[in-house]
Amino acid sequence: MKLPKLGPDPMDVYSSPVCNLKTKLATIFEIKPRQFPEKPGRSLSVVWDKRTPLIKGFENNYDYIVSFGKKGEKAGNHYHHSKQELFIPVVGKFKIILEDIKTKVREEIFLKNGDNQILYIPPEIAHVVIAESKICSLLILATFPNNQSDEEKYQLE
Repeated sequence: MKLPKLGPDPMDVYSSPVCNLKTKLATIFEIKPRQFPEKPGRSLSVVWDKRTPLIKGFENNYDYIVSFGKKGEKAGNHYHHSKQELFIPVVGKFKIILEDIKTKVREEIFLKNGDNQILYIPPEIAHVVIAESKICSLLILATFPNNQSDEEKYQLE
């Protein structure tokens, strides 16, 4: 099926990020939620539209959800040689610690659901995700499935 190009349809404005913020090691994309007065109490946020990829060359091929059952739980403490990831908070608050494995430049980024932000993690940036609230879920869009040959342990916390 061939996708229509972005055009005059008013819904298309929700398929492109409102802005992006380049951090030391990553990029945060802010997306515009679709909210209508005739549909109070809900919103729709486009997290992936093949017509407008957030990262040039990022091919969304593998998606999964990481769920945390208590504050302080961690996921990651690794980096990828080639895999690229987009982190999208679905429920809760998160602290993400990043470190460039070559330069050792380090930073902390905080994300929470409702802020309509997506964090891009490039290859060779070590990362750990820490749940900052009791129940959390993080949606991950990735360029390819998890595999042991691409992933290296890297203790950040």
